[in-house]
Amino acid sequence: MKTEEATALWQQMFSLADRMRDIGSSDYKQLLVNMTFNQLRMIKIVYVLNREYPEGVTLKVLAESLSITPAAASEMVDALVRKGMLTREHNPQDRRAVAITLAPFSRKKFLECEQTFDRQTIDFLESLEENERAIFMSVMAKFHDFVFNHCGDQE
Repeated sequence: MKTEEATALWQQMFSLADRMRDIGSSDYKQLLVNMTFNQLRMIKIVYVLNREYPEGVTLKVLAESLSITPAAASEMVDALVRKGMLTREHNPQDRRAVAITLAPFSRKKFLECEQTFDRQTIDFLESLEENERAIFMSVMAKFHDFVFNHCGDQE
């Protein structure tokens, strides 16, 4: 395998990811202009964690996921609550505990973005022959597993 081939592959993948991110954020770009990278990262992590914790994620879990202190997480959450991106509710059983979820606007935008990605992916997969689709899905799964199992921490 030549280095040029490997470079071309990861550049295409990064370009594709950037393009999909641009498409996904086009609906609310003006809002995103007023947000920091870390705020965007927190919103994305809350979205992912809300799948596991639909009633709301705690500050402790959120802070651990971001590798920041609970105090720093609390300040970021407060800023995002003021911007209407997150909600912060006290747990009725434990007033010290808070449950953090996406605000309805944020949840709606994430769902719209996922629907856009689903439509684009379905259109692409339907453009392939059945055997091409099977090969593509298999190769993507193998590449995914390889990257997650063999790359990163030991580099």
